[in-house]
Amino acid sequence: MSRGDLILAIEKAIGVLSQVYRNDADESDLYEASLLVLALEAAQSAGGTVLLTQDGSTSAPALRFRRAPGNLWSGDFTYALVTFPGLQKQLEIHLGVYMLGSSRVAHECDVAVIDHLEAERSRRGAVHPRHSRGLIASIEAKNYSTSPGLGIGRAFLGLSTELGQKRCSSYFRGRAHPIWPRSSRTSPARRTTSCCRARTRRLGCVRTSTSPSGTGRRACEIRRGGPTPLRRLPAVHST
Repeated sequence: MSRGDLILAIEKAIGVLSQVYRNDADESDLYEASLLVLALEAAQSAGGTVLLTQDGSTSAPALRFRRAPGNLWSGDFTYALVTFPGLQKQLEIHLGVYMLGSSRVAHECDVAVIDHLEAERSRRGAVHPRHSRGLIASIEAKNYSTSPGLGIGRAFLGLSTELGQKRCSSYFRGRAHPIWPRSSRTSPARRTTSCCRARTRRLGCVRTSTSPSGTGRRACEIRRGGPTPLRRLPAVHST
């Protein structure tokens, strides 16, 4: 799928991208945006209503996402506000924001699902959101044409230790998996979406894969593949 086709697929699913983002976004940026779409799909499947916004109250006329790591409180970027009927708790889904880890060091999250109250605290105080108080789930996106090397895996294990193993997933497509598979029947993205859906339902940590040690402990997960073909999400308000 070409870059132009990716843009059209994302716009068909969630709304019109801003001209600046359309012009400047590369394939890796669009890969992250497509994973954001999967997170929105999971939120909707869990019964949530999604508002794509830049100010927290009105719909964004055109979607502009981060293309580089940034502070949650800075910049005029689009994020998703998710509301669930009958619940006071709300979630936010962001691209490319820093999250404070257990060592008090800020780490980038390619896709972050954050508790709304913690995100509001971040905006009011110009401070990074805390993983221990507000991080629901984090996705590390790797848009590689080949399988990531050992160093990437080690870096992800370090990140998952900082942000919480049950909250972190790494996602890459590899040579055998195009960025947008034609079939979603057996796509790993479908399984990842199911996990996101489960964690959104619980408004807590995601169910993750068994640890490599074979102890049966739940640990961080690394998944391979590209997002499933996108479809229009009717509850996403962006116009």
